[in-house]
Amino acid sequence: MKLSSRAGAIAGGYVVIAGAYIVFSGRLASAMAGSVEELERLERLKGIAFVAVTGLALFLVTYLVLRKQQSDADQANRARETLLKSERNALASLFVSSVAHDASNLTLVVSASLELLHDERGLSPDARTSLHDASEAMRTLIRLFKDLKAMGRDPSSALVPMELGAMARRIATLLRGHGALRHCTVTVESPVAVSLPVYPVLIDQVLINLLLNAGEATDGRGRVVVRIRTAGDVVRLEVHDDGNGVPPAVEGALFKPFTSTKPQGTGLGLVSVKECALAHGGTVEYARSELGGAAFSVVLPRTAPAADTPAERRSA
Repeated sequence: MKLSSRAGAIAGGYVVIAGAYIVFSGRLASAMAGSVEELERLERLKGIAFVAVTGLALFLVTYLVLRKQQSDADQANRARETLLKSERNALASLFVSSVAHDASNLTLVVSASLELLHDERGLSPDARTSLHDASEAMRTLIRLFKDLKAMGRDPSSALVPMELGAMARRIATLLRGHGALRHCTVTVESPVAVSLPVYPVLIDQVLINLLLNAGEATDGRGRVVVRIRTAGDVVRLEVHDDGNGVPPAVEGALFKPFTSTKPQGTGLGLVSVKECALAHGGTVEYARSELGGAAFSVVLPRTAPAADTPAERRSA
């Protein structure tokens, strides 16, 4: 039954009962009264009794309604807490998956380099370069977990003033042995030195993910450009490629988990990029590049983010 029908039924029942009470109690009072004064006294008593009974009924109805509302509110709060707990667990699982995704990328660098060394009979210059890449990748992996633990203890403790151009060049050099970039032309354009407080491990993750995505988008043989630009109180870290770009049907879900344009993709790389940007109080954007492919821009504030920024952004 609809609420309006139920309310109408209750109101109708009240009118019938109250009307019947007035009619029958009036007749009874008239029959019992021996004089006009006696009738007036009975009518007063009848009125007081009516108010008392209806007041008690109103109290009971109001009490039951409020108790039901409180019960519903408590149940809704419990459901909300359960949902929030579930979302926190899901976010934690997603974060672990993202870290595993990034660690896998670094492992591929090590594997590719060691594979090349395995084919060499002696330590040629190329073999030495590959060995250096493998060692650097392992050091980056160790620093990744070290910085993650530091951020868990005190989020603000991991903020370090860094020059983004130098970071981009270091990661580009680190990834030159990766299959996705080995035959690509990778350039870093940073006209002026741009330094700002960042979480180095997170910016490394951003660069690794975006560079590998760009290389894969060009089938490993295209052009990839990293640009660092300042625009007022923000810095833009851009990665361009000359691949095919992102299909329009996928653009709206690019930064949602498990959305990927690659057959074997996990859809976690761009999620990781977004979370890293949020940790700095920044954003990530997608647009078509003038190179013909995709352009991903991580927009970072030039001032240090508040220590509670990541939590606030995720709980919003």
